Amino acid sequence: MISEICKNPFRLFFPVAMLCLFYGCSLWILFGLFEYGDFPIERHANLFVGGFLYFSILGFLLTAIPRFTSSSFLSTPELLIFILVMLATIVFYALEREAYFWSSISCGWFTLFCFGIKRFRKKEQNPPFTFLFVGLGLILGFMGSVFNLLSSYNFEIFSNLETWGKLFFYDGMVTSFILGVGGRLIPGILGFVEIVKNQRQVYESSHSFFKVIPIGIYISLFIFIASFLLEGAGLLNIGYFSRAVVITYFSFRYWRLHEKVKTEKWHGRILKVSCFFLLIATWLLCFFKDYIIDIKHLIYIGSYCLMTLMVASRVILAHGKAGLEFEHRKFPYLLIGGLVSLAALTRATAQFVSGSYFEHLGYAGLILLLAVLIWLASFLCKIILHK
Repeated sequence: MISEICKNPFRLFFPVAMLCLFYGCSLWILFGLFEYGDFPIERHANLFVGGFLYFSILGFLLTAIPRFTSSSFLSTPELLIFILVMLATIVFYALEREAYFWSSISCGWFTLFCFGIKRFRKKEQNPPFTFLFVGLGLILGFMGSVFNLLSSYNFEIFSNLETWGKLFFYDGMVTSFILGVGGRLIPGILGFVEIVKNQRQVYESSHSFFKVIPIGIYISLFIFIASFLLEGAGLLNIGYFSRAVVITYFSFRYWRLHEKVKTEKWHGRILKVSCFFLLIATWLLCFFKDYIIDIKHLIYIGSYCLMTLMVASRVILAHGKAGLEFEHRKFPYLLIGGLVSLAALTRATAQFVSGSYFEHLGYAGLILLLAVLIWLASFLCKIILHK
């Protein structure tokens, strides 16, 4: 069993990630619909990004990096370290020791960075050139968690780091991974084999990794980094516009959102919906600054959450016995995609509809929880039993 987890770490991390998402939804259901507990905005946000997305990213990259670089799988000592990091993160969250919670996440990023560097230096082939953004995601994730650690440890001294910590961790880190991994994975899933073929002809060469990266990726990286620096400095319009330009470039250059999904799979169609959520909501931020938190939830739920569920399901099927033919099924993909999309729209429009604002947050949590239950019912047995 240990050797199987070392080869496919997602089998350990994905179920834990989904349980974090399930619990995060329940916080809003209990508070919004039953008035139970305190206002859970910080605990929910930390659990969603520092639990669900964090463990999903760990599970995916620990599985994917050895395969994309043709290097060694996770070793048993490395696995034990990541298990300790995972347990520490969960325990400190449960104990509400926020500084220790962020310190354990920081240790996880550092360990993942060391894992990746070791495989990259011993690689037999270059990873996809869009993985340059994966490296940026690791840096932003580490910096964001350290800034959050310092601000939670001593807010009086490090209060100015709180905004940067949330910006880097909640927004920069996840979007970087979407662009980095999605630049190669999404066109493949959507059936644009010519894009994948052209990419592989570039990065699967004898040249060093940084020499095969197209100039467009370097320019996109520079503009993307600048967008967060501008946003953090208070220049919101310029920052949002810069980031929207980069996401638009990826959306049409690599994801081909203007073209029909070539595989005709429901999985690909729902993944495409998550891409549209990211693209449209990023542009909405440029024009509606008074509704930033509402619009960003279109990204958090409609893009981050839905895309993670779709990518996780692809990884599970690709390493199981069910095969990718399962992706042609309308159920569960259409139902999961519809529920997550509805949850995103319900949360984003909560302040514009009549009734209690908190009740609508509870409804959004309930709808998302139903989507999680359907995902677990469809894929959990495939993870545990290798079906």
